[in-house]
Amino acid sequence: ASDPSRPMRTISMPRALPLVASVVAGVLIVATVALTFGSWKISDARSVLERRVRAMVAAADSVALGSAGMEAGLLGVGATAPLAEGATVQPPGGPWGSFVLQSVNNGEEMEVRLNLHTGELEADSYRRLRHQMRCQHTTAESPIDPRLIDLLYRIAQRTKQKIQLVSGFRAPMYSKAKLSYHTRGMAADIRIPGMTALMARDLAESMGVKGLGYYPVSGFIHVDVRDDRTRWIDYGANSKDGEGTEHGGGHGETHKDGEPGEDTGPETLELSDNG
Repeated sequence: ASDPSRPMRTISMPRALPLVASVVAGVLIVATVALTFGSWKISDARSVLERRVRAMVAAADSVALGSAGMEAGLLGVGATAPLAEGATVQPPGGPWGSFVLQSVNNGEEMEVRLNLHTGELEADSYRRLRHQMRCQHTTAESPIDPRLIDLLYRIAQRTKQKIQLVSGFRAPMYSKAKLSYHTRGMAADIRIPGMTALMARDLAESMGVKGLGYYPVSGFIHVDVRDDRTRWIDYGANSKDGEGTEHGGGHGETHKDGEPGEDTGPETLELSDNG
């Protein structure tokens, strides 16, 4: 290394290296800009979607709260214009009725107030009712059919008791039935304090309930507001409280595998007609 006559080693760089480095740097810059722009677009699309969802929920609340009319002795429903964002629903005049709904799953209890002339609920009462009847698996909420609310009110009036809710809305992925009335806010599994399930079934039968299921072992009845009259009895022990297990069978609903209902053996009796 100290010999001055010894040639020094040199390192030669490819002539194209600066060009390649410039191209790579340019590609990285373009990719960074593209990712930044894409992230901004996704954020903007999410904001638009959230606004649309809020508008859809407000519209559903408006339709449910804006029901009107009477049909075959039941309080009916009439659609109204969707609520503008931030608008409030003004309750109409007239006599008001109420009943108490209690969840057997968590003990939550609320008073449901509705206008006896139109069937409309107070805005706050309706929102609380949707939350009360939420899916116990996902906590998802759904609009509740006003005919079901009216049915529960009439049952409470006939018995002078609160309604104990075993199961209300059920998210579709937790339903054995493809077209379950629970997934459409049209059904409830209930108990009535001081009454056996048989007594509750006979009461619902006398009131002309369309969809009526009787669960003597589990001690509750299923009521829904379908169009056709359907009856079934389930003696199985698989129909427990709450939504941990769904009561077996399709029972007038379309089962996921295309069959009328789940094969529950001799313990299930189903009768249905279009009368």
